[in-house]
Amino acid sequence: MNFKIGDEIEENGKPKENKGHKLGIIIVIIIALFCGITVFLISNAFFGKKEVKEEPEVSSPLSLTDENVQILYNYVTYGTNGKRNDKFITESNVNLSSFENKERFYYALQFAQVEDFTPTDKKDSQGRKIYNISSSKIKEYMQRFFGGAVTYSNNIVITYPFSFRINGQNVGIMTYSETTDGFDTVFDGLEEKEESDKIIEPYYAELTAAFKEPDGSYRLEEKIVYADAQKNGDIYTVFIYKDYAHTSLIETRPNQTEEMIRQNPIDIKYYKEKASTITYIFKTNNSVLYFDSSTIKQKGD
Repeated sequence: MNFKIGDEIEENGKPKENKGHKLGIIIVIIIALFCGITVFLISNAFFGKKEVKEEPEVSSPLSLTDENVQILYNYVTYGTNGKRNDKFITESNVNLSSFENKERFYYALQFAQVEDFTPTDKKDSQGRKIYNISSSKIKEYMQRFFGGAVTYSNNIVITYPFSFRINGQNVGIMTYSETTDGFDTVFDGLEEKEESDKIIEPYYAELTAAFKEPDGSYRLEEKIVYADAQKNGDIYTVFIYKDYAHTSLIETRPNQTEEMIRQNPIDIKYYKEKASTITYIFKTNNSVLYFDSSTIKQKGD
């Protein structure tokens, strides 16, 4: 048999496959896929949507002279006759449920003004002129201090020394009247600001920090130490504690005379590192800040 150039050699009656041609096609496909993936990754790196990592919201420090800070601190350090009520300095955890009905009136009535009491044409059995403060005004003051969730009972007689005088008297005796839907009030008695003559106070406190939280609430921090003294003749031993129960001692000052104590009084600034911290939280109700809670923590808690 004669062969001519160009004739294909057949095995078993079939044409012989061109293996080199197939291998070339495979290599081209692999290179194309590689280039395509590479272009995609580079394009995605430059033009793809980048995930934005959100920064956590943080508290904003406030000046201690900030108007809101001062107002809120006055809320919790309020006391009739200029003497601070001790609820927040004696109870480790305070919230709305911690207040008895009488205490709710005590803190709400700090906002009362002389013009809130409308004179009536009536007198009581003792001839004292009766004034009236409306239930709506009481509710307003309750919610100003405790927020919109506050509840209270009007079935109470309140004797309260106000910061103002009516007819020269500042002690109001308040009784709810369904007829007027308010508290009929007579003013009888005068209690003025008390000046302490104690050489040792039961506690020493100072506002040290204030913050506005991302949700609009306020956080105030107050440092506090508690003090006591034992007297033996004319000599005192002074004790300074972290807690109201006097179980965690910070310092003892023995052999103190009254003159020595007055010349070198207890100053909270020397004990801030070891003092307890009262943290007050104020939340918002229709953009109005109100007391939410307080906690007392000792250093290391």
